[in-house]
Amino acid sequence: MRYSEKELLNYIKELYIKLGRTPTKRDLEKYDAGTYTRHFGSWNNALIKAGFNINRRLYTDTEILDWIKNFYNTYGYSPSQSDFTKEFKDTKLFRNRWGNWSNTLKKAGVPVKKQYPKVSKEEMLERLIEVSKKLGRAPKRLDFSKYGLPAPATYLRKFNVKHIADIFDIAGAKNIFTIKRNLEKEQLIKELKEVAEQLGHVPSSTEMERIAKYSSYSSAYVYKKVFGSWNNALIEAGFKPRPVQKAPTKEEILKTAKKILQEEGKLTYKLFEKYGIKEWHLLKYGGIGKIKERFGLTPRPGKYSKKDCVDAILTIYERLGRVPSKSEYIFYRKKYYKFLPSYNTILFSFEGSWNKAVEEAKKYLKG
Repeated sequence: MRYSEKELLNYIKELYIKLGRTPTKRDLEKYDAGTYTRHFGSWNNALIKAGFNINRRLYTDTEILDWIKNFYNTYGYSPSQSDFTKEFKDTKLFRNRWGNWSNTLKKAGVPVKKQYPKVSKEEMLERLIEVSKKLGRAPKRLDFSKYGLPAPATYLRKFNVKHIADIFDIAGAKNIFTIKRNLEKEQLIKELKEVAEQLGHVPSSTEMERIAKYSSYSSAYVYKKVFGSWNNALIEAGFKPRPVQKAPTKEEILKTAKKILQEEGKLTYKLFEKYGIKEWHLLKYGGIGKIKERFGLTPRPGKYSKKDCVDAILTIYERLGRVPSKSEYIFYRKKYYKFLPSYNTILFSFEGSWNKAVEEAKKYLKG
């Protein structure tokens, strides 16, 4: 079968959104690598054609681990977090994958315990000021590891001071904090435009969160903090803001349900969707079953009873040793207990409230 270039390139972009990183040949499912080679000459050519040559801020696991191995083979010692940050700009790239630097070195198969070359006071000061300029403030405790700086205690000991701010007094560099916040805005807008160009469309805040997790791009949270909201950030970048969806009230849902009954003669999720009511809107008021009851219709009996739903929560409880949160229930059910009722099924049984289901489960625990 002959595929068009547009189809093949769109699939790469779909994988990018799904994975949150540049896809590799191993990620291909819909088409094989040979198809891309025949159309574009190589997989890399296809990536470039899809727009992934704009920058190198999105890295695969293999690229990061190969860099660590090459560093070790070249210099004879394992790279430090500081070395990593100089190359990749952000320690988030390894923290979100392997947790910490020791685990990352182990994954790369290079020595973990190694005395790294000592950093002079001059270099320490230079790097501290560089990071402070970027932040527009003195770095906080977590910023030191994030930006590859020596530990705060190392600075205090080397410069014989009680507070990091005292170092700026010594260096006569207090004026670095007069840097305007609009510099940060300009950088964020630049990043947002880069991502939009790579995706071929303006990213949603959810997409931005996923992309930021495995890249050095800022998360949607940062944009909301700086611009006030995600839509404000889109406007500042020259994009059309996404329409804010307002959930319908219970009265509006009932009014729509009445109209659907009059015109269609039945109530289903697909019909509600057709009239602009989403499934999660109905869940908020106990699900479609509760709506049917209001109009004297008999809801279809569910596969699971309330007791089944409570037992499901208790099953996850036994694994964790505590009552699971919504996200934990969804995760563990999907990974280990697919036979249990889904999260939405539990909401149906407890009037759209996870908290009510949890309270019921706690009663069994106390009893």
